Amino acid sequence: MISAADQEKLKQLLLRDKARLEKEVKSLRSRESRDFGEDTTYDAGEEESDESEERVTHEAISETLKPRLDDINKALRKMEQGQYGRCEKCGKEIALELLEVAPESKLCRDCKLKE
Repeated sequence: MISAADQEKLKQLLLRDKARLEKEVKSLRSRESRDFGEDTTYDAGEEESDESEERVTHEAISETLKPRLDDINKALRKMEQGQYGRCEKCGKEIALELLEVAPESKLCRDCKLKE
């Protein structure tokens, strides 16, 4: 069983990661929404191509961060419900060492290896 002190430490890690990811997603979204293609100079076509590529890259990064943010929010809800630290597949306790590395973990080591 995870001690209250360890759970509080893990909660702080989750909250820190959540804040960082939300800030990063917000920053990427603000870059995506800025006006592209406003330049009418000779090199405008090349610039628009670069801007389009940049937009696609930002969207891809943002989409990669969202599942991790969802996992963090789910872990925080589990803490509130007293279900944190249990494997979603087998129900066994997830090792503290694994939670310290990835506090949003949903699976124990054995179930993770089976996937």
